[in-house]
Amino acid sequence: MYRIDGARFRTALLPLVVVVWVLATHGRTAAAAEDPRAAETDAALYAPYLSAGVALVRARDTRFVDGADAGNAALYGSPQLFDAGALDDGLQFHLAAGVRLPYRLRAQLEFALARALDWRGGTNYRASGARQPSGARLDTWQLLLAGFHDFPGWDVAPGRRARPFLGAGLGITGYRLGGYIQRFPEPNDPQGPLRRGPGGEIPFTALPGGSGWNFTWMLTAGIAIALSGSTHLELSYRYTDAGEIRTDVGEIAIVRYREDGTRRAIPVRIDETAADYRTHAVLAALRVEF
Repeated sequence: MYRIDGARFRTALLPLVVVVWVLATHGRTAAAAEDPRAAETDAALYAPYLSAGVALVRARDTRFVDGADAGNAALYGSPQLFDAGALDDGLQFHLAAGVRLPYRLRAQLEFALARALDWRGGTNYRASGARQPSGARLDTWQLLLAGFHDFPGWDVAPGRRARPFLGAGLGITGYRLGGYIQRFPEPNDPQGPLRRGPGGEIPFTALPGGSGWNFTWMLTAGIAIALSGSTHLELSYRYTDAGEIRTDVGEIAIVRYREDGTRRAIPVRIDETAADYRTHAVLAALRVEF
């Protein structure tokens, strides 16, 4: 599934346009002020490079609410009802191929992958107790076209230079959400509809999984430290807006226990639910130029 919201698209383009304009203007001014021969040598114009790294990713305040109306029942049915939580910190692996350009600019195509990110939350259904834990698992991948501007920086050792940089990117994020379950261990009425099973089994609701891909934008700032003439260690912060993650339209399984202890599963077809997916990340990468 692919979805672009017009307002989100315009919001994403604005910071990208501003960053590109500022970087391009600054780059031309700085290049003109330098010795052209030194700048040409230092920039190693059009030198291709490869980069590999790993990022610690954090996503907070992820709240699932009712999504688009497809003519079925809404799971929550009210703006005051939702499933709020957060993804555990996880690792995202990065690969990129790029090229250095005039005015200390770089462009690269990058791919990132994160697997088995655990989502932990809690619902607030009425009369279902103060504690209603939920959980799911998320896999994501990203494909971004990114641009960077390297600032002149400073020498950290003979022949080694540290260069701050700014960057921005546009692309897509694919996701797969699964194992989504909401549990009710402490209902207001322990002998009511949310009673436990004969072996202490906790009643739960299992939601359908979801998969799709979304328009994505990214902003980053960091520093590249030369380890040798062609190898750099990059440390950077990234903010990424990857649209929404959604459960599919489909049947939920409402698992409850009767007074005699027998189990019953009630299938109910519902519309999708959705949550914004925005992340903060710290990336460490090794860049090798050729």
